[in-house]
Amino acid sequence: MAQDRRIRKSQQTIKINFLELLKTVSFENITVQQLADLADINRGTFYAYYVDKYDLLDTMENEKIDELQTFINQQHKVIGENSPAYMVKSIMTYLIEHIDANIGFYKTMFIIGKASMLQEKLHMLIQNHLSTYKSKDNKIGDMPFDYFMSYVSGAGIALLKHWVQDEKRIKKEDFIHHFYNIVTEGTIGVVKKSV
Repeated sequence: MAQDRRIRKSQQTIKINFLELLKTVSFENITVQQLADLADINRGTFYAYYVDKYDLLDTMENEKIDELQTFINQQHKVIGENSPAYMVKSIMTYLIEHIDANIGFYKTMFIIGKASMLQEKLHMLIQNHLSTYKSKDNKIGDMPFDYFMSYVSGAGIALLKHWVQDEKRIKKEDFIHHFYNIVTEGTIGVVKKSV
């Protein structure tokens, strides 16, 4: 038990210092030695847990995606497939609260560019969820699923990314409200409120 706690603590120290290092050094230029020095560990400790910096980055992204996937799976069990509006609100609220609680991580991942696969992993998360609503002929309503996915994931991830990177970020409660309105009412519905 104590060993597990030490392992978790070492891994957490590495992750925290990795994010700290990414604030001043580009991902491409980070070395394991720099990370080890900053985390006050030896390189052997790093390599006991991770193959390299790419493995560390992938692990950190997957941990966040797994948290989100676990919640979505629970919602499918509790709510079922009959209430998509409630499901959207529930998942959206959890997603935004999760991002807000880990804002430093998401901000960093969106900044580092191609080294991070987080946006692609978020796309797959959305695709897996929405796949439960597609018909046997691979459509949502009468629209081909891949077209639907392209719009929903592209717009949704772009909006999330904007919120994360906005220096004057609106409150998460307001963001949930606006995001939900765009999803449920569509852009025309939102525009009509201003006319």
